[in-house]
Amino acid sequence: MAGLRIEGHTSGNVAEVNTSNELKVALTSNRSIAGYATILSEIDSGSVTGSSLKRAPEVSSDFKTRTGLDTFLFDERFPGTALNTNSWYSAISGMTIAISGGFLVLNSNASTIVNHVARVGTWRGFPVFRTSQTYLECMVQFTQTPISNNVCEWGFGIASGVATPTDGAFFRINSSGEFRAIMNANGVEIQSDSLNFDTLIGINTTKNCIISLGSDNARFWIDDILVATIALPTGGYSATSSNNLPILFRNYNAAATSAVQSMKIGGVNVSLGDWHTSKNYAHQMSGAGFHSSIVQTGSTPGQTAQWANSANPSATAPTNTTAALGSGLGGIFIANVNGLAVTTDYIISSYQVPTGTSTLFGKTLYITGVKVSAGVAGAANGAGGPTTWALALAYGHTAVSLATAESGTAKAPRRIPLGLQSVPTSAAIGTIANECSTSFNTPIVVNQGEFVQVIMRLLVNNSSASQTSNFYISFEGYFE
Repeated sequence: MAGLRIEGHTSGNVAEVNTSNELKVALTSNRSIAGYATILSEIDSGSVTGSSLKRAPEVSSDFKTRTGLDTFLFDERFPGTALNTNSWYSAISGMTIAISGGFLVLNSNASTIVNHVARVGTWRGFPVFRTSQTYLECMVQFTQTPISNNVCEWGFGIASGVATPTDGAFFRINSSGEFRAIMNANGVEIQSDSLNFDTLIGINTTKNCIISLGSDNARFWIDDILVATIALPTGGYSATSSNNLPILFRNYNAAATSAVQSMKIGGVNVSLGDWHTSKNYAHQMSGAGFHSSIVQTGSTPGQTAQWANSANPSATAPTNTTAALGSGLGGIFIANVNGLAVTTDYIISSYQVPTGTSTLFGKTLYITGVKVSAGVAGAANGAGGPTTWALALAYGHTAVSLATAESGTAKAPRRIPLGLQSVPTSAAIGTIANECSTSFNTPIVVNQGEFVQVIMRLLVNNSSASQTSNFYISFEGYFE
């Protein structure tokens, strides 16, 4: 019989193999005679680089396995048709950009002309700390294989016009059609070997590109395959000059091209690896562009407050069922209060959290605080006594009216008292009522499609005929 037979000396039992001809092995359960197995984690299989990359976990002197907790920094997708200029700038010359089909498209007008460029980047920079990695993940798609004289770059970077970036770590398709990974420190570049675009990227196929940037190296993945590692050279001072880098996407023609290259960007995410900052969740959401004062992705970018640059809203009598004074998550609201009945709730400010669609993200609003200031305008308060009102936060209702009833398909408003404000008898124009400020240790949660309103209820109304109450309202909170 061919092969080597393994047989126990005393038991007479023989070793067995499985159907793949692999020896079946069971480690002993007897701790007194147990050996040791070393744990290694495979970071990359080496399917592109040619060798497997493995690393051993670390254990402290107290026998505890060292773990790394990431910190969320940024996340963006591209629904609808408008670029979210709260988070992104666009610098274009000749080329245009578009938001279409969930992609940010660079060179949407199909330019082939020299020096035409489309560049999009984040206003925010992202930290690069020592002993940790900052991760950028983005989805990328190209309409053509590399075209001579066209350049495409995506990753972390600082650049202007069509000039070479001055700092960063990014992928590049250069004007010679070569696909490379780049590490750039103050304009001095180190490039990887040429990568195979056809195999790794291809055309009209979305690829997941990841760049991890540390103080002494940059690593580049495509679809979870490590395709390049660039280490800090001997004598170098840092992988990049800046320790705070924005995201950069750029497409330009270094000379006239024979065909059109469009670069499409899908979802983008940034996280700080192995560095648990203990930054609270509200801070993380605000840093990612989700502060309550900012209109969210998919809507027309801007502010949520009703506050025009150089005009006040018209003075209007508030009602119980409409947002007569205007809509906004805080801002300026001017109420004609003369003649309003007491013991009735009136809507001052009103805001509806956008309902999610395929092109507009439906997010949840977390309110952590409300501040209301008010003052006398138009005419002095009446001589018959003070004018006093109660303030409350109404939220959660699915229609603007405070009379909305609870049902299986609708929600009535929930109310939280905020306090009282008052102006004294004959108070002159410009008299300021006491400020009403409330913080919520437990946030107020308003779901997509629901309303949140600051409402008033007059307790005593001695206002004069032309008198108005000017309200200045601010919210603290974030979207999730």
